[in-house]
Amino acid sequence: MNFRELALREAANPPKPMRRLIPFMRGPGARPLPAGTTFPQSAPPLQAEGGAPGPALLPSPASASNFAALGDDDTSIPPDTMGAVGPNNLMVTLNTEVSVQNKAGTASSTVSLDSFWSSLSGVSGVFDPRLAYDPYNNRWIFIAAGNGETTSSKLLVGVSQSSDPSGSWNLYKTTVDGTGANWGDYPSMGFNKDWVVVNLNLFKVANNNFAGGQIYAFSKADLYAGLVSVRFKLFTDTNAFSETPAATYDNALATEYLVEEWNSNTTGSGFLRISSITGAVGSEVYTDQVAFASTPNPWDPAPSGDADFAPQMSSTHLIQNGDDRIINVVYRNGFLWAAQNAFLPAGAPTRTAAQWWQFATNGTLRQFGRVDDSTGTNFYAYPSIAVNALDDAVLGYSSFSANQFAGANYSIRLAADPLNTLRTDAVLKAGEAVYYKTFGSSENRWGDFSSTVVDPANDIDIWTIQEYASSPNFANGDNRWGTWWGEIGLKKRRGQVISE
Repeated sequence: MNFRELALREAANPPKPMRRLIPFMRGPGARPLPAGTTFPQSAPPLQAEGGAPGPALLPSPASASNFAALGDDDTSIPPDTMGAVGPNNLMVTLNTEVSVQNKAGTASSTVSLDSFWSSLSGVSGVFDPRLAYDPYNNRWIFIAAGNGETTSSKLLVGVSQSSDPSGSWNLYKTTVDGTGANWGDYPSMGFNKDWVVVNLNLFKVANNNFAGGQIYAFSKADLYAGLVSVRFKLFTDTNAFSETPAATYDNALATEYLVEEWNSNTTGSGFLRISSITGAVGSEVYTDQVAFASTPNPWDPAPSGDADFAPQMSSTHLIQNGDDRIINVVYRNGFLWAAQNAFLPAGAPTRTAAQWWQFATNGTLRQFGRVDDSTGTNFYAYPSIAVNALDDAVLGYSSFSANQFAGANYSIRLAADPLNTLRTDAVLKAGEAVYYKTFGSSENRWGDFSSTVVDPANDIDIWTIQEYASSPNFANGDNRWGTWWGEIGLKKRRGQVISE
């Protein structure tokens, strides 16, 4: 498929709009820790709520540039905000559309999500897109799910044939369950030198009960070569839920790590499970629970009753904050980094925090932190994290409050900053209006994820794409979401940022 040619054809013959609400499928909940499991020592606990003030933190710098990504076309909720950055381009993949922009924000090609995959027969209702740029091979990797809640559920995988996402792509599909008993939801994706690894949550077609996790290790070489038949190894793990493969920024590492939230509050601690894929291409071995990372700072996995949760200005309608599944994982300089929602305080949550981790592959915790307001005034959710070659990090996330419309924020930490801290948050894009958009359902959906990534042009600057409440309302009265890019220019500002 050639993206540029497809966009020209679609512009001449636009598809008929179809409105849809992507279902939010819940997982199995907290799972018990294996008997006899021992855990590495954790980082010190966070300061107790209501205690003395913590260390004074420097402000996060203003973005070097920021501009609109893709807007709402009133066809889908939530957008599932996702994007990636290449040497010269940005690419945005939402539940509605797919677009390529230059780094000044000018769009060159845009198509609907379904149209992007339309050359694959028997695929419809595409959802939950994920995207990454592989800087070691100069390729874009794009995955999604299709035919949800049906016996013909599909996993879709696309790779660009060059560093130009507007050019030609190799597209693939595979049936999730040949028996038709299960369908695949919420794909997550990572890569290392050998594989593109995808995880799917399985649910039963008959009743939508959770049925476990399914992990694919695709031969990266086969995908990039455009072979008609691509080698892959398929694993099932009935205990896994939203097990997220790492984007591996080490082109010599032969292991692919996967991380999932395991138990948010057991004996006053929270736990993540680490699993791995090893072996040669074609002889892969999946090992579950290689290790656990733990913190003595528990949280709840979701609000009571999975209710809409976050406040907004000028409205009594709350906004859904999802659950605590891992949103993204990065392997960098010998450590894994992960981001997720955390509902606080554990046991009776009244707010959402953006939670982040750094830990060794054996589970030893190096850093743990939260963007959190213990007064419960400000809520933060759907965080994603990126780490550059210098070990600087940026956490991008959504922000909510009764004093603002739902907006987009980020926080940075430089490698030399105090451990377990982020600098105070910066506003990427302020919300513009009330957000209440349900398509007749009972949930005011937001999310389900976001994306924060390193710029491969220098491996130091970091970009984030986040959701915000946009305006004006559509002619039919529907409220509007939007997505927004921000570039945090750490390469030019690094010396200045350290001393601010």
